[in-house]
Amino acid sequence: MRPLTRLLHLDLVRSAKAVQHLTTFVVAAVSTILLTRLYLALTGYPQIGGDSGLHMAHVLPGGLLMLVAMWLQFSCIGPGPRAAAALVGGAGFGLFLDEVGKFVTSDNDYFFEPAAAIVYVVFTGFVVGARSWRRRRPLSDAEVVAGAAHVLVDGIAGRLSEPRRREVLRSLDGIGDVPAATELRSLLERIEGRPPAAPQRLETVWAAVARGFERAASSRFALPAMGFLLLAQTAGAAIVLLALRRSGDPHGLAIAGVLLGAAGSLVFTLVGLLRGRRRGRRAAVESFQRSVLTSLLVTQVFLFAASQFAATAGLLVDLALLGLVNADLARTRRARR
Repeated sequence: MRPLTRLLHLDLVRSAKAVQHLTTFVVAAVSTILLTRLYLALTGYPQIGGDSGLHMAHVLPGGLLMLVAMWLQFSCIGPGPRAAAALVGGAGFGLFLDEVGKFVTSDNDYFFEPAAAIVYVVFTGFVVGARSWRRRRPLSDAEVVAGAAHVLVDGIAGRLSEPRRREVLRSLDGIGDVPAATELRSLLERIEGRPPAAPQRLETVWAAVARGFERAASSRFALPAMGFLLLAQTAGAAIVLLALRRSGDPHGLAIAGVLLGAAGSLVFTLVGLLRGRRRGRRAAVESFQRSVLTSLLVTQVFLFAASQFAATAGLLVDLALLGLVNADLARTRRARR
């Protein structure tokens, strides 16, 4: 067993920007799917190739965009191309996944109803899994130093932006006695930064979003606002479900799934409000986090099968709540340290 473990072990160094790049990838993919569906609906679902007997499915340009993303990663060194690769690769993956209905049906049904739920599960599992992995296994000091050395590659080539240089220097301030850390700091301090290039501005956007969540989480109104929004989200899902049920659209499985998820979210929210009074803010926010994840992974999945528009709105609210909850927990952990 031990030889097999050594064979399968991957000595991978994780990136400090992994969550930002994965978020860019998901946002680009989801936006591409929504824009593609909107364009096709407005234009009457035209076929590239017309009546010539040829049809170019948009999974093909999606594959080409993913190829471009891999080409950027293979052809360039340093972290510079990652933001652009995440954007281009996300758009390509969105075009690919938009046609999942054709892949899972014998008659190549693009309008296969459960396809929306499949798409939703893929993205929510991707985002939640990535964040959970990083939260449970924070970067080690050695990985922070290795990331700084990777960034130094851009600096030597004269491609390092000044905000990124300052950010890496701050990350080196909080680590212990790690080999090469002092030498890297000295080299980074001697390198002259430059204004951010277009791909690096994506990282700036996500950094601004993260700061916005941190400012919102530090407000004294943040905790009651989170509780109110969670209750409103649960009530909204129930109202949408009742309206759809009157029209006779959703299946029994979708109704049961939404009710189960909404009930779970409601319980976690009420427990959080009670725990907040007895055990403090962190206990409340941890329960709120469970409520948001239940809504993301259960309620919205089944609601997506019944109403894509309602579930999309719920998805946006849940992602905003998840960002707020995670920012609050991160702030609490920093305060304890």
